[in-house]
Amino acid sequence: MALPVYNGQAFLAEAISSCLAQDYDNFELIITDNASTDSTERICREFGALDGRVKYIRNERNLGAGPNFNLGVKCSSGKYMKWCASDDRISPNFISACVSVLEKNPDVVLAYGKTVTIDAQSRIIPLVGRGMTEQQVTDSVARRFHKDLYDRASNFEIFGVFRKSALEKSTLQRPYYGADVTLVNELTLLGRFSFVPDAIFYNREHPDRSINIRDKNVLLAWQDTALGARRKPRRENTERFRHLIEIAFRHRHRIPFFKIMGVIFIWTVRKTVDRLTLTFHQTKMLLASKTKLNGNLRRS
Repeated sequence: MALPVYNGQAFLAEAISSCLAQDYDNFELIITDNASTDSTERICREFGALDGRVKYIRNERNLGAGPNFNLGVKCSSGKYMKWCASDDRISPNFISACVSVLEKNPDVVLAYGKTVTIDAQSRIIPLVGRGMTEQQVTDSVARRFHKDLYDRASNFEIFGVFRKSALEKSTLQRPYYGADVTLVNELTLLGRFSFVPDAIFYNREHPDRSINIRDKNVLLAWQDTALGARRKPRRENTERFRHLIEIAFRHRHRIPFFKIMGVIFIWTVRKTVDRLTLTFHQTKMLLASKTKLNGNLRRS
């Protein structure tokens, strides 16, 4: 397991305890600390002193979220790999249930559990977000890719258990917000996913999680710490399109290349049209609002 963290003191101890409480004990927990400035280092070292399965790695500087996630993969040595968030929890059987599915099904590259939302006090609340539509065994590679690309939601699946050999064939995460979604897209080309309902992923809802950050520049900087060295930030839609094209070429010898390229281009056109339509309506409403305001000012 790999647990990337930056200033995660609020829920970190609970997250680590959840990992160490697994009924499957043949694992290592690699914590990659992105140069935290709070009590994260102390908490991690305390757990490391008590449990030999904990390996703590502190980065000299903040690498950005994506590179820090990737570091956990590079430092892991197991057959399977699971990312853990510093504010979430998993059921005690999560690893064993998912590994069992992976062991029995060599074509499965990701086993993921049922998502339950908890609040800051660890109380179960209505689900925040939405998981992916479950894949069918009969789905072709192109069908899996198409379904995943068009049906992405909260990407809870990134916290499932991966076959590490599949991750090693992938591009892993890139320095733009939403790169984790593209990584899951890529893995549909390498094998199928399996939903494991007995494994429970407790996803914590709280104000400071990245999905609740409304400032796009803050989000971009969170994922890409080199932002200040460039004039222009990495835009999610542009970077994702480039990433998808790279993925198609990377795996062109093992996938129906032209079908996948067609799916990417049609999806991109639709996303572009949707964005332009939204921008048009927003501009129209803004102009109408200004016209109304000017009319009121003239009458007054």
